Amino acid sequence: MAGVERVRNQKSMQEVLVQAAAHARKEQRYQQGGFEFFSLAGHILESSCKHLDGVECLRCKYSSELSLAELPEMVFPRNTLTIHFIGTSSFIEFNCLDALKMVSESLPDVKVGASSVWQSARKDRIQQITEQHKPFDWTYTTHYKGSEHSCKVETSTDRIDMERLKRRDAITFSSSVTLFEDELADHGIAQLSARIRVMDGGYFFVLLRFYMRVDNVLVRVCDTRIVGNDNDRHVIREWQLREAKYENLHHVDSEFLLDIDRAWMYLPIIEEQVDRISAE
Repeated sequence: MAGVERVRNQKSMQEVLVQAAAHARKEQRYQQGGFEFFSLAGHILESSCKHLDGVECLRCKYSSELSLAELPEMVFPRNTLTIHFIGTSSFIEFNCLDALKMVSESLPDVKVGASSVWQSARKDRIQQITEQHKPFDWTYTTHYKGSEHSCKVETSTDRIDMERLKRRDAITFSSSVTLFEDELADHGIAQLSARIRVMDGGYFFVLLRFYMRVDNVLVRVCDTRIVGNDNDRHVIREWQLREAKYENLHHVDSEFLLDIDRAWMYLPIIEEQVDRISAE
């Protein structure tokens, strides 16, 4: 009887956690022109399995679909931002799982200082990873540009009008979600977030930003910008990788490099790609 009661209590606790997670959800939906925008925010990934009625939990899903030896400290598996082409099955989605799938399974190219301090801070975990022969990019750098579903993606020479983005048009809808974050053993930060602004000027702007800083060693930013006009059936996506070593950034105020929203302006472009994405 004691065993039955224990199982009943465990199930009751799981149901409470599921209900709490449901209340923590924040959904936003907005439509303008030929697009519908959907933002979903929830709580952080559970630290242990939370199966309910035999359904695979998110913790198990991440463990089974990712080959990373260790996840970022904060993972938000329920957070998504979606751009839907109205009247079609085509949409672009930003989510954490797909982003982490693009993190390298090899050690990062950050060799100066940071590697040793990170390994020292996580000595036991590093030893375990080494023994299991599972190295991975502990900076969690991802070149993720978003997940396209039933979309046509073509290389384009069109560019986003950055001057238009600087205008003070009224914002009709905005939302922001964090996908993951890690403090790199207190020696920096790696963060991936997505945000959207829909403007009354007849267009919208999405920014997916991966910001990584290894203190006194390297700053790296991967930006994905998407702009679409209300009456177009396509969007333009620009992706850029920017980075620089601290030794080459002496002319930049260190406070600017600590600012996730400003650091990119002081980093040279290493790689870029421009696409035109349309509904199939």
